[in-house]
Amino acid sequence: MASFNYFNITISRAQDSKDLVVKGEIENRSSTHYSAVAARIVLFIKNIPIANTVIVINNVPAGSTKVFEKRIEELDYNQVYKDISRTEIYTESAY
Repeated sequence: MASFNYFNITISRAQDSKDLVVKGEIENRSSTHYSAVAARIVLFIKNIPIANTVIVINNVPAGSTKVFEKRIEELDYNQVYKDISRTEIYTESAY
């Protein structure tokens, strides 16, 4: 059974624009190598979701930790960053 942990999640501004970037790490705690893991990222202001997107992380070997990064182009970092109250990340599929 797939078992993933997500940690060291940060939200920052893209270097070349005002886009918001979510960075973090995924840990594969299972004994299975996965060619790809699809994870859903949801950002909230209070209890209102302001972004809902999927990131695909390729080549996630058993017992490994990988860094991921997702640019969210529809959000202006300067307008929403200070108001983001919660980030949820969960696995949708792995193969």
